[in-house]
Amino acid sequence: MSEAPSEVPAVRNSRAATIVARESGLERTLKPAQLAMLGLGSAIGTGLFLGSAIAVKLAGPAVILSFVAGGSIALPMMWALAEMAAAHPTAGSFGLYAEMYLHPWAGFAIRLTYWLCMMVVVGSEVVAAAIYCKLWSAKTPAWIWIALFSILILYVNTIPIGNLGTFEYWLSLVKVVTILAFLVLGSALLLGLGFPKIGFANYTSFGGFVPHGWSGVGFGVILGLFSFFGIEVVGSTAGEAANPREAVPKALRSTVAALILFYVAGLALVVGIVPWKQIDMGASPFVRAFQTVGIPAASHIMNFVVLTAALSSAVANLYFAARLAFSLAR
Repeated sequence: MSEAPSEVPAVRNSRAATIVARESGLERTLKPAQLAMLGLGSAIGTGLFLGSAIAVKLAGPAVILSFVAGGSIALPMMWALAEMAAAHPTAGSFGLYAEMYLHPWAGFAIRLTYWLCMMVVVGSEVVAAAIYCKLWSAKTPAWIWIALFSILILYVNTIPIGNLGTFEYWLSLVKVVTILAFLVLGSALLLGLGFPKIGFANYTSFGGFVPHGWSGVGFGVILGLFSFFGIEVVGSTAGEAANPREAVPKALRSTVAALILFYVAGLALVVGIVPWKQIDMGASPFVRAFQTVGIPAASHIMNFVVLTAALSSAVANLYFAARLAFSLAR
């Protein structure tokens, strides 16, 4: 009777090791920089460049507070996922953790429902890409763009994981560099450094900083959380990372920090440059920001960037969905 308590942890450890070993066999070739870019590629897409327009309509300039609150919720969740990924580096990620620590059916349900969610997200990114293409080809039917982009992201996900990581790295780097450039240019526009000074009037005009009250800020938080979806893709890369116990937690932490900076600072500049009532939900508010200040060439460049952002997000999310399907199959 006295030996029973000491046997329980041993049984649990043995079962956990069996579950983790079940998902072995994937090539561990992803580098730390590729892991981080996969996370950024998944998260920086429709949520920031198109969906943020809905959040602005709901909260007005106070959308800044909405995204700060959303980031505050996402941050501890990603810290927890980082620790779990370091302890159990597998493709099944949090679905596998639910199986190990809750119940096999919990792991099955989480993986299956999240796979279904990823299919919706991939579809939304492809549709967003078609919307962006209207700036250049308004008469082309959307279904043509959707079909072409769908074929592209499917093909990219069939190439070796090392090549996919490289492709996603450069595709994500385009939008990361552009967002940084936007932060610099947007700050110069507000402060009048090399451009006519816009100032800070748009933050309080048109109904004040919180035009729809705190309920609007609360609704904006929901959109903010949607925008942070995708960071968890890094947890799934643990099954193919070269050094998962160190690289995955580091990639998760740096990705969350970068996203909070990009989202909060980016939207703060958008609502400062463009009166929030003039932001159209059918187009990217970032493109609208450049059009407002009369820089047409910049708006075309930004539209290209948001297009690559949507495709990058679609590639990363399809990657995640494939790894969840792999985990379910095992």
